[in-house]
Amino acid sequence: MEGKTHIVGGIAAGALYLSTGGTIENDTMFFASCIAGSLIPDICSPTSTIGRMIPLLDNLVSKAFGHRTITHSLLFLVAAFLLFRYTPWPAAFEFGIWLGMASHLFLDALTVRGIQFFWPFKIRVGLPLGIRTGGSFEKVFFSLLIMLVAYCGYHMYL
Repeated sequence: MEGKTHIVGGIAAGALYLSTGGTIENDTMFFASCIAGSLIPDICSPTSTIGRMIPLLDNLVSKAFGHRTITHSLLFLVAAFLLFRYTPWPAAFEFGIWLGMASHLFLDALTVRGIQFFWPFKIRVGLPLGIRTGGSFEKVFFSLLIMLVAYCGYHMYL
């Protein structure tokens, strides 16, 4: 998926969480963190939105692990969860980052290429007839995510 789809996907994940009864003490920090988290897994790609922001780190991760491996895995999500568990960051920040990362993995699992969710095992998780990155179905999916955010936002902030 493209960066803009991941950003809207992170916002959608946060909106779904809040609209289904989840609570958080700071909505602004939460949604900003969802956006940041939705981009973090692509630090393994020099051409990604976050990869262009942090050029040295993306090259190191890309050369060491490749694309859609460790940063697109259950191990990465668990490591992030444990890291946040023992840091003094506000819950809105921690959970937003984690939820954004989880949304990224979910969206990339919907693509043709899938992800190595169980890395270091080379088992790909994805849909055989999945979404092609940048293709017309991704554009439709992007629009559906925007409608989901609008729907959830309407019900949350009535």
